[in-house]
Amino acid sequence: MRRGFLLVMWMLPLLGSAQTAWQNKVRESYFGLDGTDCNALRLAEYFETNPPRDAVMTAYYGASSAAAPQCILNPASKISYFRRGKQLLAKAVEQQPENFEIRFLRFATQTMTPDFLGYNQHIAEDKAFLLKNLSKGRQLQENKKIFDIMLKFMLDSKYLTPAEKRSISMLKI
Repeated sequence: MRRGFLLVMWMLPLLGSAQTAWQNKVRESYFGLDGTDCNALRLAEYFETNPPRDAVMTAYYGASSAAAPQCILNPASKISYFRRGKQLLAKAVEQQPENFEIRFLRFATQTMTPDFLGYNQHIAEDKAFLLKNLSKGRQLQENKKIFDIMLKFMLDSKYLTPAEKRSISMLKI
């Protein structure tokens, strides 16, 4: 019995590092760092058969589902993916409302959604949260490349004022 316990305890760090590597692969795929087209659709399809186990991956599933319609021709499928994405993002925020990465994904999704879809009710709230928690978000985000992409997205956003963009630029240095 003790031997089995020690084996499990020895393997926990390996399991954790495999989980982190998988999460980083999801992040890099979502942000297009693997250089393929329609990453959002591929990621959404992956999560359909491999449901996420935590709130952050649920947010990536939601964000990728909401972005997937760009690669879909069927109007009914486009609406289905988008609605699923909204629901998953809401679920992730509900599970971890103080998570910088989750709030960023909802902010990014809402700011990139066409106005006629009416999915923009949390932009101001998420923007305020992100700006308030930039330093904390940087400390918590293990993948610095991903955090820099998040900052660049915010700097390019039409929803931030010049003063807000300056505060981000100072952090990026």
